[in-house]
Amino acid sequence: MKKTISALMIAVLVAGCNSPKKITKAVAPKVVVGTSIPRRAAQTVRGYEIVKEYGLGRRIDPNNPNIMYGPCKMYVIRRSPTWNLRPNTPVSSPTFKNHLNPIRNKYKEMERQQKLQGKALSKLEKVEFQLLKNQKALKQINKKHPKMDLLPSVEKLRKDLGKVKRRMAELEQ
Repeated sequence: MKKTISALMIAVLVAGCNSPKKITKAVAPKVVVGTSIPRRAAQTVRGYEIVKEYGLGRRIDPNNPNIMYGPCKMYVIRRSPTWNLRPNTPVSSPTFKNHLNPIRNKYKEMERQQKLQGKALSKLEKVEFQLLKNQKALKQINKKHPKMDLLPSVEKLRKDLGKVKRRMAELEQ
């Protein structure tokens, strides 16, 4: 009997080792809607936060004068992120738009300033031209009527012309 039991156990062991291996199929991951969103659509789901960083110097703990803290940085949340409760509506914020295209905004600002400077320069050129005409007219009057002393007026016009030219040079820079 012992022989049959031991023979049976050996047969079971040999049969167990020779059994075919089970091939396990890879389990497909479950797709859950809303777990990842594209970067462009992130603002339609949740608003961004604004965090400011401040540098702090050495300071003494107000609660315990025996403790002094070294220099470090302090982070303050100026605007907490918020959920967009109106789906499919983009979060509109002028600061966010400026954040997206800072170079474009700087270019627009430079363009606007150049237009303003151009207008100011054209007005100053007109004033300079008028001052030159007045100066020539006063010289002609002074030649025709030498008794009239218009020399101080001409000098005043020269000074005004100099101021206008200086102002134009400042605006060109």
